Amino acid sequence: MKIAFLIFNHRGPEQLLRLLATLRRQLPDSPLVVHHDKFRAELSASELEPLGNAHLLTSDKPIVWGDLSLVEACWRSLTWMTANIEFDWLVVLSAQDYPIKPLAGLGKYIAATGAGALVDATPIGELPTAGLRKITRRRFLYQYGPARELWPAARISERLWANLRQGTAPWRIGRRASSTPFSPDWPCWFGSVWFGLSAEAVRYINTFVQNNPEYVAYYERTICPDESVTATIICNAPGIHVEPTALHFVRWTRPQSGHPDILGIADMPELLASPAFFARKFDAAIDSDVLDRLDELIQ
Repeated sequence: MKIAFLIFNHRGPEQLLRLLATLRRQLPDSPLVVHHDKFRAELSASELEPLGNAHLLTSDKPIVWGDLSLVEACWRSLTWMTANIEFDWLVVLSAQDYPIKPLAGLGKYIAATGAGALVDATPIGELPTAGLRKITRRRFLYQYGPARELWPAARISERLWANLRQGTAPWRIGRRASSTPFSPDWPCWFGSVWFGLSAEAVRYINTFVQNNPEYVAYYERTICPDESVTATIICNAPGIHVEPTALHFVRWTRPQSGHPDILGIADMPELLASPAFFARKFDAAIDSDVLDRLDELIQ
């Protein structure tokens, strides 16, 4: 089984290159495709050349948290990979992920599932807590637009406009959608953006996105569509068995922050106890010892 990797990066090259080198040692024949946000940091294709069979893709616009830009970058990458490289399975990673066990067994594990996709996802109506069901309904069953679309600029004071901003992105105001793409037989799903896909599943996503522009337009006006839009496509795909499992260990001590925990050397017992092949997220600038220790264990 030839497993390809699609890795998303928006930072400097150091930790990315370390991850790529580890993937190359573990699976020497795997294609490595990096989608890099060139608006956030510099990365040259020449830095990937020593790895062999490594490719650099970029976008013409920045990747923005909470909108469709990350998803669009993923879809463009999937289309490029289908056209340009050969693979049986694809695993999506970020540059702050890292293997936590030898990857020689990854192909055998995937084959044993009998699945066409590994996606840690759940229909939003079946989520385990009322709070999470409420959040996902508001994200994916509402349509949002910039505040200035509803309130003409001339009627907004400078002070009010300042209060309508979150960081560098303007707030959006939403209302319940009059119609959605979803139905009892084709529900809305909520899940991880880090998944594994067979080549068949990748081709299905490519075709679905190309043939359903109204579906894409709907999700353009949702909040955090990356947590739903692709999972909903593949989990509702006829003829593709989806195993609702995660290839990643992720810990959320403060889920309200929107960021998982940064893992360090003190977390090694938990990492080693996990059945997952990867974990996220790591920051070598904060704790590189954990990556050194993982390298020792998975060589």
